[in-house]
Amino acid sequence: MTSKHSKFLASSLCAVMTALPAVLVAGAVSLSAGTAQAALTKAACRVDAIEASPEGDGTIPAELSFLADQLQAPEFGRYKSFKHIGRHDFTLELSKVVEHKFKSGHTVELSLLGGEKDKLELRTDLARNGTSLVNMSFSLRAKQVMLIPVRRGDSAVIFAYQCKT
Repeated sequence: MTSKHSKFLASSLCAVMTALPAVLVAGAVSLSAGTAQAALTKAACRVDAIEASPEGDGTIPAELSFLADQLQAPEFGRYKSFKHIGRHDFTLELSKVVEHKFKSGHTVELSLLGGEKDKLELRTDLARNGTSLVNMSFSLRAKQVMLIPVRRGDSAVIFAYQCKT
């Protein structure tokens, strides 16, 4: 009886071992296809421009309440007045540059480099009068806000980037 049982186990184990590479390859193929489908090819971003000045009472206007915590952070402590001076929506497709010009004279170029689910890989070029002031690649999670300040004398224009997939 032991020899029949051993032969049965051996043949079962052999069948499993023979099928295992096929299962692993099929699993890897379906994982690769799933990963490719998860890669982002489109995103929507909004960039707001805020003029920050050292004169004022520190009040954050209602239209900037979504940025209140960031604008009251120590990095921006020198500024006491904030004024919303523009907003542009960017509809992004993979590797295509979208450009908008703000009333401040600044131009923002933004492109989607890739990403997955709720984490975007982006590239921006922030310029004024044809001179690039900030040119960088960065990661941004959905609904996260990234601020890029550009100084103008004692004041600054702060660009707030927000995106969603």
